[in-house]
Amino acid sequence: MHKLSLSLVSAFIGLSASMTFAQDVEEEESSERDRIIVSAARIEQPASAIPGTVTVIEKEEIELQQLLNDDLASVLENTVPGFGPSLQKLTGRAESLRGRNPLYLVDGVPQHNALRDGQRDGHFIDLDFIERIEVINGSNAIQGVGATGGVISMLTRSPSSSGDWETTLNTRFTAPDDLDSDGFGYKVSAITGRRFGDFEFSFGASLFERGLFFDANGDAVGLYPTQGDIMDSTTVSLFVKAAWQINSDADLTFMATDFDLERNGDFRAVAGDRDAGILSGTVAGDPSEDVGDPARNEVTTASLTFRHERLFGGSFSAQLFDQSFDGLFEGGTFGGFFRLTPNGDPFLDQSAVVSDKNGLKMTWSRPLDERDSNFALGLDFFRDESAQVLARSGRKWVPETRFETLAPFVQGTWSATDSINVVGGLRYEDATLEVDDFTTIAAANSTFVEGGSPEFSETLLNAGIIWDFAGDWSAYASFNEGFTMPDVGRVLRGVSVPGQSVSTLVRVEPIVTDNQELGLEFDNGIFRARAAYFESQADNGSRLRLNDSGIFEVLRQRTEIDGFELSFDYAVNRNISVGGNYARTDGRVDTNADGRVDSDLDGLNIAPDRLNIYFQGNLSDRLSLRVQASHFEDRTFSGPGAPTNADFDGFTLFDAIVNWEAGLGRFGLGIDNLFNEDYVTYFSQVETGQRNDTFFAGIGRTLSLSWRASF
Repeated sequence: MHKLSLSLVSAFIGLSASMTFAQDVEEEESSERDRIIVSAARIEQPASAIPGTVTVIEKEEIELQQLLNDDLASVLENTVPGFGPSLQKLTGRAESLRGRNPLYLVDGVPQHNALRDGQRDGHFIDLDFIERIEVINGSNAIQGVGATGGVISMLTRSPSSSGDWETTLNTRFTAPDDLDSDGFGYKVSAITGRRFGDFEFSFGASLFERGLFFDANGDAVGLYPTQGDIMDSTTVSLFVKAAWQINSDADLTFMATDFDLERNGDFRAVAGDRDAGILSGTVAGDPSEDVGDPARNEVTTASLTFRHERLFGGSFSAQLFDQSFDGLFEGGTFGGFFRLTPNGDPFLDQSAVVSDKNGLKMTWSRPLDERDSNFALGLDFFRDESAQVLARSGRKWVPETRFETLAPFVQGTWSATDSINVVGGLRYEDATLEVDDFTTIAAANSTFVEGGSPEFSETLLNAGIIWDFAGDWSAYASFNEGFTMPDVGRVLRGVSVPGQSVSTLVRVEPIVTDNQELGLEFDNGIFRARAAYFESQADNGSRLRLNDSGIFEVLRQRTEIDGFELSFDYAVNRNISVGGNYARTDGRVDTNADGRVDSDLDGLNIAPDRLNIYFQGNLSDRLSLRVQASHFEDRTFSGPGAPTNADFDGFTLFDAIVNWEAGLGRFGLGIDNLFNEDYVTYFSQVETGQRNDTFFAGIGRTLSLSWRASF
């Protein structure tokens, strides 16, 4: 691994040093990083002004990756260094960014359910409604609560400024390579919009039917009981966006999305046998007697944003938002976990996480000189009300939990010279958690817990410096703090010792993470390469452990994570480009509370080291080809608190995508797992409970045919 890392660094330095010419590219073409304007850091600015690892995924790249897997986590896995492998289930367990949770945003509206994290953050909007995705790696607090691993900001589509109607139709058909009809899936979506003078609107709708997934041997991949699955599911999604240009300086924008994914319930899961090497599977049948109603995700997001470009000499924005989440989990008896009294008879029950988040985000910024110096002030208010209910018996597993935070912040950039920019800011989080008196369910001994309103405050710092040198080179160093809540719901529902109070439960205290980073980048418009090394610490971190009842509980322990990331993109000429990224992440945890880390973090928290590479070329004016590969390195875990039975055997996957531009639109063919590699998913190998019903095969060779037309 070290030899591979050194060779990649050497290649990065050697190749970039030699790239002093522009092959078939105009000399006046500016640096790609300077041209890209991002908003994920609250104010619109060039990516070159952010001292950190920034990845921008444009619409064309999103559409390419959708031909392989129309799943947000799969798109991020193939394009963002440091993002954990997609589980390709309804849950996003182990889909971390640099070993911690990312904060997902839709047009600035947070999607993370921090108080009762059902780990379903990745399923909240159809990707056909997304114009671009901006990712900032590493802990930060500029967008508020939740970004301990980074920010994943998704920006929705708007109509063109031409004033013409613009409509895009998409259809896609998916099948396993043996054409088993149980694996057939299809998607139909449409988005239309137009500008009318000072007004514009966009509207979109999609219907997505997924079939079963099949492994390399032609067997159906196992459904994920309890947590839910995207196999055998129907998704209906709607999107609307309207804007009014009030005058030359001000505008008002309304955006709303509604996303409803539900498993159809035509199949049921069959547990495997890890000791015998038998994978979990799926068979036709009614699952209701085993798990109850099928799992679902219902997410509605709405925002109203006002912008003024000339207010008191600066630019002002204010956004009101609301996001509601209702996620139903499949159930079971779980060895008698669900019962009315501690010694009562077990019965089938299932839970649902419900959450409503709303708030106000205000930012005012202004330039300070003719260079890039600027100054910004802001104030955020955020409210989250969450609970977990037992859907069949009507009881509350987690009581209603209310969280409010008021956070003023100041942020600035100072151009010390033409080549040196200094970035820094402070954010003050003043938070309150409210929980009424409650009694836990019978599995936790029906324990009475006194409610309370603990208050927390944190001052969060960010600072960085960017040095542009030698023309096309830049280097940066940065320090950022992130802030989030632990999974309070898991803590509260697990209280089984009498005499406890919410006000004194140390496990509900916030998590503050520090991220230090050093980076180096070369970009001459044709060849771009970057390298970053980071360290991240949390003195009172949070991780999950599976208890003897098969239920996850929260552990508050010190965690330390470090790693490095490399990436490059090279435009060989106007028709051919190659590129890739490599990420290595290591994590340690303090399991005996002596203040020193002693064991490796398990695979549910740390992604495997991974290398992604691609080749993309235009074979003709109308025909294009992309071939990509992902290599996942083996990983073992050591230390007194590390899992002893959950090591990872790596694998390598290849994909191919072909697009043909025709008069009737664009036809596409995607081949996922091109060489039909037979493997067990990363999650299934490192899942610490080593359950037989989570012993999932990876998806075998799968074909997707698409047609896309705009008019």
